[in-house]
Formats: sequence, structure tokens, C-alpha cells
Amino acid sequence: MTHPWNIATVASGGEQIYYEVIGADDAPAVVLTHGAGGSHAAWFQQVPALADAGYRVVTWDSRGFGRSTYDTGVLGCDAAVADLAAVFDAVGLERAHVVGQSMGGWWATAFALAQPNRVLSLTLSNTVGGLWTDALFQHFASFVAAAPGADGSRMGVHSALGASFVERDPARAFLYQQLNTFHTPPLAAIAAALGGARVEHAALDALGLPILVITGSDDVLFPAALVRDSASRLTDPTIVEIADAGHSPYFERPDEYNAALLQHLAGSR
Repeated sequence: MTHPWNIATVASGGEQIYYEVIGADDAPAVVLTHGAGGSHAAWFQQVPALADAGYRVVTWDSRGFGRSTYDTGVLGCDAAVADLAAVFDAVGLERAHVVGQSMGGWWATAFALAQPNRVLSLTLSNTVGGLWTDALFQHFASFVAAAPGADGSRMGVHSALGASFVERDPARAFLYQQLNTFHTPPLAAIAAALGGARVEHAALDALGLPILVITGSDDVLFPAALVRDSASRLTDPTIVEIADAGHSPYFERPDEYNAALLQHLAGSR
């Protein structure tokens, strides 16, 4: 099935923010927010499935990623909220389901807290989203300090992919590695911005939003057990753990990921 596809940019805080819109104008909207090293293109396995299911799908590039500029050198939750609001306004969205992957989870929770009336539901995909626990923070700090160096030394090997993925699908593993090269902000600056941004579980709970938390059984960045522990401190989240997937089940196991996301969206209309 084919769907209308439009691409554009919008000015925000001294930057030009790139976005794409797929699907009918009157369909319920889903906004997909990528992680560090990703871009709008990372969602190529989700966009057709969501559009075919009757959604209007918006993907966008965080400042400094993909086709969005990074002229100001400003990065963080406040900037992301302003940028995402600009995309909402440019597209004409009153409300939308918001999905955040890894870094994008921080942008998604910050946007929900800043503009709750514009969010229909929240999906936090392999992310802390600012909902730190002591155990998660300690693990993240140790992971960043170790600075795994294998990502650029072997084709298809990336710490955000499960260990079995490169053997199972070497071409897509290499594609993932390539897609992760289109960003300007250094990863150390991104890690610092995320580590310093915190969201209280009670504050997110108070919004009354349907919340889906997706994790992967083999995620080494934000391990599933630690993510479950954090998510369980929310009142009524839906928690889905995708087996044999690392930090990026949306890419590694798209069928399972899309099924969980579509079920969540259908129950949140």
C-alpha cells in the first residue's frame, strides 16, 4: 500500500529541523524519535507498518543528527522539547502518540511533561528517559567510562546491537552501523546531557498517560532487568521484553517490536 510522503524543515532555536510525514492528514498521528547515532531513517521498518495500520507517521531528526543542523552547539531536553514542538506545529498536530528510542526517550518524556495536552500515549524504547534509579545510573556511568571501542573496528559490530545479530543478518547489521555515522554532536556530549537529566516517576505518572516500555533481553547499555525495575515504579506501565535483541529491537526484531507498538497504540486511542 502506498501513502503520501512529505519532507520538510522547520526553524527552531537557530537550527533547521528536518522531518518527514507519511500517511493521511486525518489519521491518528505517531511521532517517532530516534536515539543517539540514529536519524529519521532508522525507522524504515516501522513507518510502513504504522502507515498500513492507519496511522499518520512523523519522523524527525534531532538537532545535529541526519539532516538537521547543529549550528548553535546547544543540545539537551529543553532544546529537544522546543524542536519537537516546532515539528508538531509545522505538521499541524494537536495531539500524537510519542515514541522515543534510547536518547529519544529523554526527549519524549521531557516533551510529555512540558506539553502533556499534546501527547496521547508514550512509548519508551530501550531507554531510561530520565527515570533513573541508582542501579541504572551506576551501570550507565560504568558503560560510558569503559567506552567500548569495537563499534568502528569490525563491520557490523555495534554495542547497540545484540551479539547474535551480526551473525544472523550481517547486511542489516552493517546498515545499522552505517546509519549511526550521520551525527555531529560527540557521543560524550550526548552522554553528559542524558546523565544530567532526571525525571521523577511520580511526575510522569501524574500525567495519566498510557505508557509502553520496550526492552531487549540482551541490551548491554540499559539492561532489561534494570529497565524493568525502573518501569515498575510507575503505576500501570505495559512492559515488553523482546527476546534475542539488544539495545535496538526496533531494528533487530521489527516484527515483534511493531506488534507490541501497534497493540499499545490501538489500546490508547
